[in-house]
Amino acid sequence: MCHGHSDWRLVGCLTDIYLLPTICIVGVLLNSLCLAVFRTARHHPLVPSLITLSLCDLFQLTLSLFVLFIPAIHDYSESAMLGVLGQVAYLSTGLLSPLLLASNSASIWTMCYITIQRHRAIHNPLGNTGHPARPFLPLICIIIMALVFNGSKWFEYSWFFIRKDDIVDPQLRESALSLFLAHRPSTLAKYMAYRQMMDKLLYPILVYIIPLLLLTILNFRILTTIARRPVPSDHKSRMAQERRAVTLIISIVLFFFICHTGGLVFRWMDLRQYELSGDWSIFVKDLINILFNFNSACNPLLYFLFTRQFRDLRMSSLRRPFYAVQSPLPVH
Repeated sequence: MCHGHSDWRLVGCLTDIYLLPTICIVGVLLNSLCLAVFRTARHHPLVPSLITLSLCDLFQLTLSLFVLFIPAIHDYSESAMLGVLGQVAYLSTGLLSPLLLASNSASIWTMCYITIQRHRAIHNPLGNTGHPARPFLPLICIIIMALVFNGSKWFEYSWFFIRKDDIVDPQLRESALSLFLAHRPSTLAKYMAYRQMMDKLLYPILVYIIPLLLLTILNFRILTTIARRPVPSDHKSRMAQERRAVTLIISIVLFFFICHTGGLVFRWMDLRQYELSGDWSIFVKDLINILFNFNSACNPLLYFLFTRQFRDLRMSSLRRPFYAVQSPLPVH
């Protein structure tokens, strides 16, 4: 399929047709295995949030096969523009791409929620001894907020039908479906003020900048608190478990921002100002999408590594703050 292409077009083809689906399929399998493990450790306070993260990653990887992989096959195979594969590509990009962005937003906001919960548990242990009655309720609210925030993306497409009998080009008409549903950028998508507000203001601030600052400050305070507080000898194993939990959160956050910073920069850049060729700019987008999905595929490996092969999740010690016996902090 990649024969006949050259330079950056060839690199883009190899990336989209072979590397991208491999990462997505492996990531789907790993996240599915994680979800199966998490079902046996529901009482651990991190598990509901890890389930949500795994679900978001699973949806993101699956949706990427439709939103990114199928259009790439349609493009590089040079199949009929208005054929069956073209119809699937149009429907995938127009209907599923907002869900892909919502999965991304829900992931980072869930990380913020995890960090806030751990920060409260460390800094006010006596006030967080109970297990929440509805641990998934805040996480469901986060998912709903992510869907609402990215809901305007559906209105960036203007849908219309193309009838085979109305096609003038005989070659195009011969391979076209009798009725083809297509889309083009809507008036909203072309509205410059909207683009500036969403792509260069709201999205970077709410999905990257504010979460990055929040996660950096809170995790630094958590690590500082753990390092300074004395712990009796009979609580050392619990402290080690707590540190691994914090390290897991920080690792997920760092990996997320390393893999997603390129997307943020790309939103702020106008590639036409740098006179980059079309194939080069497409390859940059492909690379960003690869990192985007590589992050989701590797998160299960972080869960496995920083929970002692999931053994920590089968223990309930994190439900009882290890500092509570000393009561080093006043209850506010």
